[in-house]
Order: sequence, then C-alpha cells, then structure tokens
Amino acid sequence: MYELFEKLDEAKRNLIIDCSIKEFTINGYHKASTNNIVKAANISKGALFNYFGSKKNLFLYVLDYTTDYYVNYIIDNIGESSPDLFQRILQWTEFKIKISMKNPLVYKFFISAFLKSPEELKNDLTKRYAKLYEKGVFLALDGIDKSKFRTELDVDKSIEIILYSLNGVSEKNMGKVSSLEDSGLNSIEERFEDIKKYIEVLRKAFYSKEFW
Repeated sequence: MYELFEKLDEAKRNLIIDCSIKEFTINGYHKASTNNIVKAANISKGALFNYFGSKKNLFLYVLDYTTDYYVNYIIDNIGESSPDLFQRILQWTEFKIKISMKNPLVYKFFISAFLKSPEELKNDLTKRYAKLYEKGVFLALDGIDKSKFRTELDVDKSIEIILYSLNGVSEKNMGKVSSLEDSGLNSIEERFEDIKKYIEVLRKAFYSKEFW
C-alpha cells in the first residue's frame, strides 16, 4: 500500500514523517493540515496523497512507524532485563520516561493519538493499542523468575492480576494528563513515583516475604 513512499530515500521519508508528527501533535488529527505538511517537507500535495491516499492513512502510517521504531529502540538499548517482574517493569518504565523526555514531540503525539483519538479512528487505534499491550506483556514476562511468588498462589493468575492492576493505574494517570497543555510531560517523573508506590504494595501482596 505504501510502496512508493517506502522507495524514497531514508532522509526524505524521515522528513515527511517528522513534519507529519509535528503537525498532528500541534493541531490534532482534525485540524492538522496536509498543506502545512507538504510545505514543511518540500513536496507536492499530489505526491503526499500518492504515497498515502488519505490523511487517515498518513496518520496511521506515522503512528505505526513511530511505535515500531521506539519499541525496537527500547529493546535494542535497554540492556539486560531484570528477572524480577517488578524490577523489570520499573526498569522499562524508567527507560520509556528517558525517551519521552528526550523526544517530547513524539511523547505528545502518542498521548494525542491514543487518548484524544477522533471517532473515525477509534477501531484502528483500539486494535493498535491491544497489539502494543500484548507485546508489552510478552516483554514483561519473558524470562521472569517465578520462584519469588508466594507458594500458595497461582503464579500465572497472580501475574495477570498484577499487569491488569498496573495497566489500570497507567490508564488512570493518562486520563488525568490528556487535557493538559503539556500532555503531562512535566509530571511524568511524579507519575513514575506513583507507580513505584503501587508496585511496592503489589510486591508485598504477591511475593514471599524474603523478596520484599
């Protein structure tokens, strides 16, 4: 579907993607102007629609591209993941914060895409969020040391409860920041401290006492 765009040289592709991210982030999906994008990227409007067909396709392509890029960036650069479930969650969360602080525009783009999504994109974004969550679950559980859990517990169900709980905390926090002008960027470290408190409660609820 995007063969023509994929054939462009990397620098040109990245410029169009960067200009699109900026426009969608600043103005939102509905108010985003393809005229602004083509002007900033120094291409014709006909070329842009030749590559993507519609503004919707452009938005979804950019979202998929940036999601894949940053997930792969985290995987490639985070280093060795802790076998401790809670430590790993904190490790990954802290690394995501560092990336968000380093790339605030992309952070705001993700917040805008998933929390302020227009009705016409709801189904597409719901599917993408579910896929991203599944990948996050796999990364969180791969190689986890299950011996730290209390022996009387069903470990798999316990892990499921933990992940659902922390996902609920994350969604609660995201809901609070979605309407803020900075999309919660300035309070991101404060929210990280909040997650750490929940993790301490969950650690004591599910781990054997010697691993508190």
